[in-house]
Amino acid sequence: MKGEGENATDEEDDDRPLSDVLVRDLTAHRTLGLRLNLTEQPDVALVAATHALAAQIFFLGADAHVVGIQPIKTDLAAHADGIEDTAAGNAWADRHANWARQMPRDVTRLWTFVSELDHDSRMALFAHCVALTVNAIKLPWERRSRAMATADKLAEAVSLDMIAYWRPTVRTYLGRITKARILEAVRDGVSDEAADRMAQMKKQGMAEAAEQLLAGTGWLPLLMRTPRAAQEPAESLQADAVTEARDTEAYSVAAE
Repeated sequence: MKGEGENATDEEDDDRPLSDVLVRDLTAHRTLGLRLNLTEQPDVALVAATHALAAQIFFLGADAHVVGIQPIKTDLAAHADGIEDTAAGNAWADRHANWARQMPRDVTRLWTFVSELDHDSRMALFAHCVALTVNAIKLPWERRSRAMATADKLAEAVSLDMIAYWRPTVRTYLGRITKARILEAVRDGVSDEAADRMAQMKKQGMAEAAEQLLAGTGWLPLLMRTPRAAQEPAESLQADAVTEARDTEAYSVAAE
């Protein structure tokens, strides 16, 4: 009878699940193997990173990602009233909605969806997910000088020209700054003479006049400028001067 009891105990032991400690140990080793192999396969790493971002952006609370990349989205509308209704805001919303429509209904199919995208489409999805996390907002209580410097580098890298997305108007800028700054903007964007003619105006009239004068000039406040883009007009002027000199020389030769 004793032997039968021991056999029963052995059978019960066989049915026991692995201990939590052993499971953690084994899966830690498996994780290390995944890391080592992934470092040698950048294409798969891109799929994994894109999957992790998309899983959290388009499937809230799904917890289906294995790569520890977390997208942190800053709500721009909390800092700029009406930004979602601008042309740029609508363009972003349309782009995001387009990707959302393509997502599979079940998050478990997301890996297959991402891996089966052609290279350009996968890169486009990855870029969209990364772009959603960009935060170049300057807050008075934050000291993010290095982050702001990186934002400048990013702006240069993507050839950002805010003229394509923003205009200095009474509502967006000119009605929210001092008269001295309005005149400074007109001097910088138009001419000293134009600023002098406005000097005696009241602020509202000055802001409205400045909006009309600055329209089409491509003028931007310093905070909106991209360093490299700011150099391009000067380079263009130099190129135009060279071209003009050549044309003049050619005309002189022809006249002779």
